Amino acid sequence: MADILRVTTPLINKSQAPEMKRNADMAVQFPLQDTTRVNKPSSQSELLQQNNAMIQQEDTSALLLNLLKDPSVTVNFLKSISSMEALIRLLPANNSPFTQEIEQMFGSLLVPADQIAQEMGRQENASTFFKGELFEQLRQALQQYPEQIELRQATVSFLKALTLFYTRREALGSVANSLHYLSESLSPSKTLSERLLQLSGRYRAEDAPEHFRKLRQETLDLLKEIGDSILFSDKTDKVLKMVVYNLSRYNDNGDYLQESLSRLLGQLHGDGEREKFLDSLETFLQQTGQPKEREPSAMDVLTRILQQQAGNQELMTLGADKIEKIIHSLLSSPCNFTPLLHFVLPVQYQGMRSFAEIWINPNGEEDDREQPADGKQTVHMLLSFDIEGIGRFELELFVREKVIDFSLYCPPAYVFAFAETRDHLRACTGQTGYQIGKLRVDRLEHPRSLMDVFRSLPYKRTGVDVKI
Repeated sequence: MADILRVTTPLINKSQAPEMKRNADMAVQFPLQDTTRVNKPSSQSELLQQNNAMIQQEDTSALLLNLLKDPSVTVNFLKSISSMEALIRLLPANNSPFTQEIEQMFGSLLVPADQIAQEMGRQENASTFFKGELFEQLRQALQQYPEQIELRQATVSFLKALTLFYTRREALGSVANSLHYLSESLSPSKTLSERLLQLSGRYRAEDAPEHFRKLRQETLDLLKEIGDSILFSDKTDKVLKMVVYNLSRYNDNGDYLQESLSRLLGQLHGDGEREKFLDSLETFLQQTGQPKEREPSAMDVLTRILQQQAGNQELMTLGADKIEKIIHSLLSSPCNFTPLLHFVLPVQYQGMRSFAEIWINPNGEEDDREQPADGKQTVHMLLSFDIEGIGRFELELFVREKVIDFSLYCPPAYVFAFAETRDHLRACTGQTGYQIGKLRVDRLEHPRSLMDVFRSLPYKRTGVDVKI
């Protein structure tokens, strides 16, 4: 179908002289009855910008919001993994060592069906820094004294100081990576490119923390030169802002952690609780300083696959769009815009492969519009999975104490087959202590986005809804 032409020229009689816009004199009092003084209404985005935390000058927030609205980020990126596996087999024979290494990674990526729970446990353990006896003690103190505002503020300050202390090297590495990227992007200017490359190497040096202030000043001066360069562009501007942000993540105040700890100890109740907290902190610091050996999860394997493919120019030429889909989906993973637990499960069962993702909101009562609020905690889950040879499924669960409301959306050709398993599904929960409440099996009309399922997401980060 041919595109419909968009006519932007005003339709007026040729003999009629168009009325010219008059420049409004701001010094003259504005009469409400004179509508000619209104040049144009303010755009909706401008009106919401002051109250909407998801709209910033940068495009990053808009990108994340669009990802949450995009249904393709939920499972299609895992299908891209299978497509990339097929692309690898198309590489020339002289790449056989590389091909074998990638194929081995794909083999270790798939999780046996009887190890799904263990895999979710491995991913959950790697998803947060705040795990262990130390943080459980803080959680218990906050639950025991919810009215103690100073305790909550001191806890937040301590957790922030602890995170900054242990992510200093990570912040320096992020700055080095951005500078290295800028060096390649500004390669037409050999002077700027070489200076950026050298500065990137200095951030990776062992003595970088000792010379951080000097490095920071040199970096800011160099970024100013780039801003005045003819090679400066909108894309470059975003990278520069990212460099400045990562520089702000580095905390060179050695007393910040000690001050935060002293403030927190002053809010804890009793000498016994303080001594217990200090013992837990000492144990945590010792464990954190020692490298932990753990079994790699599917996410670890996926990361290595992406690293290998990104380093192969030939494969990037063939499958760059697949890698882009994967990265887009990873951007929709837990962050301040997506406060959800997230699991990736590529499963193999009886010769069939299923690529699944799971999102969990532990405060699921805020997503449920049909169930009246009764004060009971609800866990809301979305399981989006694609089975080779069958199609895409979406499983939505609301778990209220021991009752599970179950909604399965499946390919149209399989609705009847899965509808007949209702009694079997109810029987499966017999020995678990749970029971099935509402059970629905229906066809999957269209893929749903995260914001369609988790309805509380747009309200958590969009400020106040004001209507006039």
